[in-house]
Amino acid sequence: MITRFIFIFFILLIFSCSKQADLSGRELWESLNLSSYSMTQQISCYCFPEEFISPKSIIVENNQIKLINGFSPDKTIGYESFYTIDQIFEFIDSKLDDDPEFYDIDYSSDYGYPNYLFFDMSSMIADEEISYHIKDLKPLK
Repeated sequence: MITRFIFIFFILLIFSCSKQADLSGRELWESLNLSSYSMTQQISCYCFPEEFISPKSIIVENNQIKLINGFSPDKTIGYESFYTIDQIFEFIDSKLDDDPEFYDIDYSSDYGYPNYLFFDMSSMIADEEISYHIKDLKPLK
């Protein structure tokens, strides 16, 4: 009797997980259909000046970056290296297609966006690593 109870308990536990837990990060992000949001994004690498790699407050409207630290993107140094979440997923795909030697990606459990990604394309090349930190994502509208 006890064995049967334990078996039923584990079966219920396994199948009672939320649908969100079953989705990959990208699937969760896409299922939420967020096109306007704010976030903080930081790039870490050895290739840019300090003002470029400091955290940036980014406003995205209709899947396009509208403001970086309160300014039009073209007024920000290196603006072309800051991405919407959809573009971050494309960046990840591109890097994975290039077969990195090492990479690490962590996804937000709430929204599914990558809140940390790191790529080292070759251990034989110094200082070519790049990482992004994304936090404080808040839907707008």
